[in-house]
Amino acid sequence: MSESFPEHDEPSAKAANDITEDDEIDKRNRLLVEIWKQAVDTQKHFNDMCVKSRQLGLTFVAASLGAALYLFIRAPGGIGEGASASATGSNYAFAMNICGHSIILHVSLTIIVAALAAVYAVKKLDLGVYHQMLRGAVYFGEDIEEKHIKPLMGLRMGMTQAISHFSRNSDATVKRHEDGRFEYFGNDKKHAGEKLEGFYRAIMAFLVFLGVAIFVATNYLKAVG
Repeated sequence: MSESFPEHDEPSAKAANDITEDDEIDKRNRLLVEIWKQAVDTQKHFNDMCVKSRQLGLTFVAASLGAALYLFIRAPGGIGEGASASATGSNYAFAMNICGHSIILHVSLTIIVAALAAVYAVKKLDLGVYHQMLRGAVYFGEDIEEKHIKPLMGLRMGMTQAISHFSRNSDATVKRHEDGRFEYFGNDKKHAGEKLEGFYRAIMAFLVFLGVAIFVATNYLKAVG
């Protein structure tokens, strides 16, 4: 006569069910971490595109400034020897009459204007395209960290949230509590887009100032010559 032990069937089934649930939770957590890693990689990709566009713009500006200053200083005739006549007749400048006034436009001024246009184009590409995509990737990463990564890792902020906090707040600080977790503080908010807007505005203002200075210097030398 065979004996059965039904009292052992229910605990075994419960243990197997618990193992299955743990496996499902583990798979879900690993999937969330993979999605978060992809979000971070996307942020890095768009950030690299922003940085490269700025590097391109600054390189063009530096090259333009070097060429403009070199051509302006190298103008034949020098400053003391009738610079106006030599400048007008040289390959570095040309004269035009506006309302009876003779105006000399130096070729370096054209280079400065081209640099100004290039900076404006890079600004539109950077802030209008790449930076907007980066912001979308950052907000997506912050959403994942707020809903899933923070509870999973027991943190007050995820990595994307912490970076955004220090980027947006000039007075950002942290305080470590007894449990080892950080608490983040900061009230002086200023988005990265606003800082970049000021960066491009400063470069363009400098180019405008330099262009006006070259124009005034060229025509002032003509007048005193």
